[in-house]
Amino acid sequence: MKKIIALFSLVCATGLVAAQELPKLSQPSKSEHVVGVTKISLQYSRPSVRGRVIFGDVVPYDEVWRLGANEPTKLTSTHDLNIAGQVLPAGSYAVFALPAANGNWKIVFNSDFEQWGAGNYDKAKDVVTAEVRVGEGPFTETLLIDINKVTTNGASLVIGWEKVWIEVPFTVETDKYAQANIDAAIAEGKDLDKVYMAASNYYFTSKEDLDKAISYIDQSIAVKKTFSNLFVKARILHKKGDTKGAIKLAEEAKALAEAEKNDRWVGYIQENLDEWNKK
Repeated sequence: MKKIIALFSLVCATGLVAAQELPKLSQPSKSEHVVGVTKISLQYSRPSVRGRVIFGDVVPYDEVWRLGANEPTKLTSTHDLNIAGQVLPAGSYAVFALPAANGNWKIVFNSDFEQWGAGNYDKAKDVVTAEVRVGEGPFTETLLIDINKVTTNGASLVIGWEKVWIEVPFTVETDKYAQANIDAAIAEGKDLDKVYMAASNYYFTSKEDLDKAISYIDQSIAVKKTFSNLFVKARILHKKGDTKGAIKLAEEAKALAEAEKNDRWVGYIQENLDEWNKK
């Protein structure tokens, strides 16, 4: 009986230890990013240098590396990414690296993202392979993987550890996805004054397509005249060189904002009117 009690106590103690939340040597990291309208998430474990020689020792050259610790780095994208002249379809992927002592590295996007380490790496499941130049950056103690150099139509996947710095540029077809979102919102038919105004703002600020911007804002005003869509049209007219027309619309927009007691918008419109009236 004493042996049974002792065994039971040991099992209970083990269970308690297993239930404890304890720090991992390589801390997990998850980040989310937006490039245009494409949402991208990164999930990986972050080993540290801790006084070791990393590349060529901890991470051997010419062998597949899981690009971190524990599970391979996982990248998920809501839309296709164009990398090194290849298309990475929307979805989730394991990201591996093939470090080289001399010459370029290879960064591999593999469809099998549910595995441990690189022990089950299958080259046949590679979807995109990018050959990238390795640069030298500032010393980075803990592995960093991030999305940087973000524009409306692209960005770079950046990897930094020890003194190694790698950038994998990619592009996204933001215009195609944005127009598809506009068309879908119009087809849905809800809050069309806001839908058309958002479309106008996109073509005005991001694309500088003033003709399309005017077309969409006129449709917004036709649905419902508001101080915000009137002022958007005023800004477009000012950009087109019609200062007189812009001032007239801005005055009308300001009056509507005053009627609604929206002091923030009144001040914003007045600032622009002051500037336009100087000319």
